[in-house]
Amino acid sequence: MLTASELGLCLASVLCSSSSQLFIKSATARPRSLRSLLLLGVGGGLQLSSILLVVVALRTMRLSQLTPFAAIAYLLVPIGSHVVFKERLLPRFWAGALLIVIGVLYINS
Repeated sequence: MLTASELGLCLASVLCSSSSQLFIKSATARPRSLRSLLLLGVGGGLQLSSILLVVVALRTMRLSQLTPFAAIAYLLVPIGSHVVFKERLLPRFWAGALLIVIGVLYINS
């Protein structure tokens, strides 16, 4: 069972990773502008933070415990793109999301 601090590290890592991808995607909307460089820098910093949080989490937990949290990012990024960039979520996204959830549940059972 995960401790509260391990759970917090895992969730923080997933949030940093997912939001970094959204910042980087946003930076590509206006290439070669100061705003895009700032967004790219924030995205890179968040990705680095995510990696550092994973390294800290792996000091006290097994990789197999961390893997399901990494799968959450595959769901958060498209949902975040839908909210922020108004992208459509097609039925194949929901089918893929269901397969991810089933896979994570199967591996952890």
